[in-house]
Amino acid sequence: MRENDGMDQSSMLRALEEMGLPEKAAQIYIALLGKQKMTISEIARDSRIKRATCYEYLDLLLNKDFISRIPVGKRMFYAALEPKKILNDFKKKTHHLEQRINEMSVFHDAAVHKPRIVFYEGKRELKNIYADIFKTVADVYSIFPPATFFENFTVEDYDDWDKEITSYTLKSRDLFIADKHYKKIKEIRDKNGSENKMDKKLPPWFSSNVDVLIYADKVALISLRDLSAIVIENKDIADLFKNMHTFLWKSV
Repeated sequence: MRENDGMDQSSMLRALEEMGLPEKAAQIYIALLGKQKMTISEIARDSRIKRATCYEYLDLLLNKDFISRIPVGKRMFYAALEPKKILNDFKKKTHHLEQRINEMSVFHDAAVHKPRIVFYEGKRELKNIYADIFKTVADVYSIFPPATFFENFTVEDYDDWDKEITSYTLKSRDLFIADKHYKKIKEIRDKNGSENKMDKKLPPWFSSNVDVLIYADKVALISLRDLSAIVIENKDIADLFKNMHTFLWKSV
């Protein structure tokens, strides 16, 4: 490469590399730009790239339509194609790529919107689910079985959790199973106060050992008896559970 216009060649080199050319291929193309046509020996001399290596990158440039091959008698010459033509070809390829990217985005979005399901097991991991609620700014809906809760958790556990809900000023609508520990739960909630917490007692025929939590775009189904749970993250499923909760809320 000639050194008297090194600054211009440096910027051209970067532009060609951004179009996907390897550095040596870009150097060869720039060398060809300055001449009408060149032999392999001239290209090697001007680009300062070994002759054998030049052949490799000339093939690449031919395949990418950056240069043309011109036979003259028994000699073979190479010439650079008009840069504007290369730019137009690049724009067409970019447009085609953009269309394929859009198609891939649709495919990816379809996968992303599939429900994300996480399994939890053990008291410590269940507490992580309850802690996750405090990261949301949305309303919280629940169906809660007090008696089953107290089989594995203490009054202090519930009191601490209820105080946290109060301190975070989360709005909650809680439906309680009408079991033997319902009054105990009510006493704790009344003691801790908060106008943001609303609750109703479900009818005696309604029984469950599962704590159902609906928050943000998540539904947590917590089996308090065996200390396991699944959390489903999906807006459509969360909306369905919210609607079912609202139906129960209005029915009692």
